[in-house]
This record gives sequence, structure tokens and C-alpha cells, in this order.
Amino acid sequence: MKLIPACLVLATLFTGTAFANNFYTPVSYRYYQLNYTEITTEEVDDPLQTYNFNMTNLLSPYLFSRTNISYLSRETIIDKQNVITTTSMLAILNMGTRLVLHPKLDLTVESGAIYEFGKEVEIKSGSTSITNDDFDNEIGFNAAIGLAMHVSHQLEFIIDAAYIDIGDESEIEYSAELVAHVLPNLALVANGVKYDDSIGVGFGLQFDF
Repeated sequence: MKLIPACLVLATLFTGTAFANNFYTPVSYRYYQLNYTEITTEEVDDPLQTYNFNMTNLLSPYLFSRTNISYLSRETIIDKQNVITTTSMLAILNMGTRLVLHPKLDLTVESGAIYEFGKEVEIKSGSTSITNDDFDNEIGFNAAIGLAMHVSHQLEFIIDAAYIDIGDESEIEYSAELVAHVLPNLALVANGVKYDDSIGVGFGLQFDF
């Protein structure tokens, strides 16, 4: 009779271990992230500044969600007296899946909706300021495929390519991210992005949960 409790204990331990192993991932999938990125274009002197909040959560061993909200701002200086400032908000809501290629390498595929809203153009000429916010909100979709790699105990490296279609515009965006864990729940982030003739670099903080 003593074998029954022992078997139950062993079964519980085995189940718990298997569940934990199923949830093992080479890189982080549960985090909040704050980023700043500056994007430059060959034909435009003034950079596009983006402030980004990203929340990613692992819902099951192979399913994750990603919510991304960005504030975009570009200040175009015509001359000393005339400045045009364009701002907008961009929200992305994705569902994704991870495929384990290697204990330290994941293939990720995700897609979802993208929403641009709150666009505003402010024109300053001397002491006069005119603001135009009469712009339609745009809805579109995006799809991305990427590789997430565990480089070392402290370092993660993520690359992906995304197709973005919103309004009358579409583009393919390539991005890379290096995550360096400095504390158990805190990491420093360096990122880069490229699309068309635009290139951006940035930095951020990641808080794991």
C-alpha cells in the first residue's frame, strides 16, 4: 500500500518537471519593455523619433501575445521662423507561436492588427501656431517571422522580418535586438530597424515578470 503514495509523489514530480520543461524558453517571453528609437532617412534631414511600450506574454508553451504602443514624432525645421511637427500613435496587437529549433533557438511567427490614430500636424511660424488634427484613423495588419537566440547566460539576440500593411501603404521592416540581462528581472536593450531607405537605432529597458 505504501507504493501508491510513493507512485503518486513521483507522478506529481514528473508532471511538474515536464510542465516546467514545456514552459522553458531560450529567451524571454514575459516582459514589459520601454524603447527609444531614432530613425533617419536619406532624403529627409530630420529624424523620426519613436517612444515605444511593448508587453509580451507567454500564454502556453507555444503561444504568446504581444501588445506594442508607439508614439512617433518628427520635427521638420524649414528655417529659423518655420517649424512643422508631425506626431501620431501606433498600436499593434499580435498573437504568435514559437517553434523550438534547438534548446537555444526559437523560430517565431506572429500576426495581428495594427492601428494608427491621433495624428496631428503643428505648424509654427514665428509666434503663430496652427494645429491640424483632422486625419482619419487607419487600420491594417502585420505579419512577422523571426529567430530568437540564447547567446549566453546574460545575452539574447532576436532578429525578424515583418510585413506591414496599413492604409494605402505597405512595407517590409527588418529589425534586430540585443538583450543584456544585468539583474534577474532587468535587462538593457539595444535595437536596430531598417525599411525602404530608412535606418534606425535605439535603446531601452526590459522588465521580466
